[in-house]
Amino acid sequence: MTLRRAPTLNLPNQLTVLRLGMCGLMLISLSFDWAYAATTALIIFAVASLTDWLDGAIARARNLVTDLGKLLDPLADKVLVIGALVALVERGVAPMWMVVLIVAREFLISGLRQLAAAKQKILAAERIGKHKTISQIVAILVSLSYLSLREFGLQDSGLAHFLAASQIWFYWIALIITVLSGAIYFWKNANIVNESLVAAPEKPVVKTEMPIAPAAVAPETESVTPSAPAFKEWEAIVEALGQGAQIVILRKGGIAEGRAGFQAKHPKFWLFPTRFHQQWEKTKPELRRLIAPSTDAGKDFTLQYFAEVTDAVYLSTWDQVGRLADAHFWSEEILRERFGYHDRPGMEAGLHLLIVRVSKINLPHQLKAAPAYEGCKSWIEVPVDWSKDIAAHVVRAEEFATRRSRILAAVATVAVSSSGSLPKIAAV
Repeated sequence: MTLRRAPTLNLPNQLTVLRLGMCGLMLISLSFDWAYAATTALIIFAVASLTDWLDGAIARARNLVTDLGKLLDPLADKVLVIGALVALVERGVAPMWMVVLIVAREFLISGLRQLAAAKQKILAAERIGKHKTISQIVAILVSLSYLSLREFGLQDSGLAHFLAASQIWFYWIALIITVLSGAIYFWKNANIVNESLVAAPEKPVVKTEMPIAPAAVAPETESVTPSAPAFKEWEAIVEALGQGAQIVILRKGGIAEGRAGFQAKHPKFWLFPTRFHQQWEKTKPELRRLIAPSTDAGKDFTLQYFAEVTDAVYLSTWDQVGRLADAHFWSEEILRERFGYHDRPGMEAGLHLLIVRVSKINLPHQLKAAPAYEGCKSWIEVPVDWSKDIAAHVVRAEEFATRRSRILAAVATVAVSSSGSLPKIAAV
């Protein structure tokens, strides 16, 4: 198998990191007394503020929102704004006491979020928080513009007089919105503060001067074994999904699932590799050349991939299935068998399509073969949960969004043009 390229930052995250770097350049410019320090800082700050809007717009439009982006984006905003305000205090244009209140508000909100995180809660951002950031950016732009006019000798111009007189009002507006947004945030999450004020009850300490004979140890309460849903699929196909070579699952249903056939019951599940019913002759040659066949149907099972369903579509026509030929490793023969299978009363022709985002855990779980894992069925329960595993997506967000959109277009009622053909199967 070929090695896959290590994950890289997507475009919104790159813009966020760029904003952090531009903040450093802005502070360097304002730290030295040279002819066009404020003008340079103004240009850098304006461009950096633009990336704040741009990275969010791109992430939402292209479905590229990541956990890293959720962490870095507000951090970059705070570093940019607070850095500029502190530099402007040193330049004598920003009121120091106002800047202290603004910075204090940011520390308090960060502390509240840490309290919430300790209680396994996530606090969503409020809309007024965005208005707060915008008001602060406007106030900073006004001050930097005034300093820039002075550098060009235009301090006596009408615009310079307007900026000098009005900048204090922009700081007042920013301060009011900042304090108000913080108060609203605390008011809406007052329960977290109240819970944190209550101390946990201390266990009483029993003092004795005589040795106490050891009491009989009470039997421990039987621990509850964690369980999670798992989806049974040919081992070779699981490997193809786990390597990011395909992002689709096509399923009809096992014999044990009755007349209703397959049901997409779970939005998130383990990929459980099976070998008993695996038919290598009904997969594409590309897969058989890349993955060595396994004939041992009784050995232990390895769980190392789990999948999250982004889309579930029922394909009722063979034309829809045919358009997905380049998106999977099944042969046409096996798909036609499954598509037309209707030996059970009430079962219609068709296939279920799941588009899945697959993650790989660092330390795979080994499961012993057991009767519970046998049988012709799609879903089983396994005594392993993924919540404590360290995992990473096997396909980058940008690539996954592109492949997903093309697959959805392919199964639509209108055929995709030749220019919008599906991506070829990647090397496993």
